[in-house]
Amino acid sequence: MGRRDDQAATAQPTGPEGPRLARRRARGRVSVPVGLAVVATLGALATGCGKSHDEAKPAPKPSTTASPPRPGATADAKDGLDPAHLPKGWSLVAWPQDHDVPIFAEQAPEDGTTGGGSDATASSASSNSPPTGAAADRATRTLANPNAQGAPLALLVEHYDADWLRVSLPVRPNGTTGWIRRAGVRLGATPFSLAVDRAHHELTVFKDGKPSRVYPVGIGTGSTPTPAGRFYLAELLKPASPAGPWGPYAFGLSGFSDVVTNFNGAEGIIGLHGTNQPERVGTDVSMGCIRLRNEDITELADLLPVGTPVTIT
Repeated sequence: MGRRDDQAATAQPTGPEGPRLARRRARGRVSVPVGLAVVATLGALATGCGKSHDEAKPAPKPSTTASPPRPGATADAKDGLDPAHLPKGWSLVAWPQDHDVPIFAEQAPEDGTTGGGSDATASSASSNSPPTGAAADRATRTLANPNAQGAPLALLVEHYDADWLRVSLPVRPNGTTGWIRRAGVRLGATPFSLAVDRAHHELTVFKDGKPSRVYPVGIGTGSTPTPAGRFYLAELLKPASPAGPWGPYAFGLSGFSDVVTNFNGAEGIIGLHGTNQPERVGTDVSMGCIRLRNEDITELADLLPVGTPVTIT
């Protein structure tokens, strides 16, 4: 377990109450690109995680930086893994290399839901058709890389084309997709996926499409529910105090609360994190985040790469 701590570096806060966060390099057993350092601010997750009636208010956002990816295997065909024909249960992850990433032909869920469902390939023929003409020349938005939390931008790939990638976007409304150009993008792959069953308060880890392990979880309350939909792990943070309300590790998801849109300058990002109240895991307790016992989130932080898809039902 010491190896995890050896790979962390500290980012100093901007204010006296700002929590110090540590960058954690994902270990190279599954993550591609291997060992990409990801960092997020605790304040960004606090809207969805940290203001139940018995938790402290989120601290001011600290100033953070992120390290570039370390060399590692890629999912390019030249490395023996065809991005267009991944093994069962695997997902493709895009790591744009440009600082500003233009998004084309952006599309929100037609029914106004958080979108996604359980099948990553379930989409209309038109949404899987790369943009052409004016749509291919005019970006609908630009995503910053690193993102607002200081983490390298990761995008879950929903459809692969020789020149274009249709990706899930970490924006509101949940379930929004768009296209990015294939050029200038490193591709990665993960054999993992997560399924959160809110009714049974369970998180199931799948590997190669098969159930691997199951954990009990706490979810949002009736007034601040955990949103349903298809998301992905967008970033990983390490709070300064593992005894705090977020536990030793927290993943930021690509999704947002449907109820809380702004709190303490944060946007309502949904998180997957530990807790200082393990007895409440298995109940409806949070502002929308998914809580695990600290030993369980530590295990997942060591196992799962950023980009892993998460389906919440």
